[in-house]
Amino acid sequence: MEECEDALAFDAGSLRFAVADGATEAFDARRWATRLAAEWVGAVRAPLTAAEFEPWLKEQGEWLHASWEGRKLSWYAEEKRRAGSYAALVGLRLETEGSRLSWRAVALGDSCLVQRRGGEVLAAFPVSRPEEFGSTPPLVPSSASLREAALAKLVEAGGEAEPGDTFLLMTDALSAWYFDSCARRDPCAEEFDSLLAASENGSLSELVRRERAAARMKDDDVAVVRVGVA
Repeated sequence: MEECEDALAFDAGSLRFAVADGATEAFDARRWATRLAAEWVGAVRAPLTAAEFEPWLKEQGEWLHASWEGRKLSWYAEEKRRAGSYAALVGLRLETEGSRLSWRAVALGDSCLVQRRGGEVLAAFPVSRPEEFGSTPPLVPSSASLREAALAKLVEAGGEAEPGDTFLLMTDALSAWYFDSCARRDPCAEEFDSLLAASENGSLSELVRRERAAARMKDDDVAVVRVGVA
């Protein structure tokens, strides 16, 4: 866990949930991912559009870069610091109006949201097939000079939710594996869902190790949040 650069945050009271994946080659990626997930969930109004995201991201980037001031670094770490940090982010906000429940979500990068209903995938974004994952996804940058170009690739989605629905927020390695397993009707996907529902974290870790060893899952950090609608 001390080497994991994925992060998650949630506030069940305000119905907000987020997962972030720090880019391994970036400077201070773990702290950037942790900051993005926590601050998105904790914002007065979690940003969902590019217009809302821009001032929020500016604040987060300025905080991160200010935290680096005065640090003595090796020359190669200093080079990475100048380039800033990067992470993928997906956030989910559930909204209630009377008995009606809807969801809105935002993503930048290849961390994914999946909505399941009746044992089937009802919605998935920003990607939904294993072949859509690449080596250079768009990411949330900490540097001001890269912000505008990144925000142009922000993806929004939304829909209705019903009792019994399940939402999964997952980082890329787990998302790609899950989409592939579902497409092949592999019982591992159902096993994964059942273990998540029961919070069997030890068994989940074993499932991940097993699928990595069989080369069905990329050897990368994984994080997942499961949200069940009662």
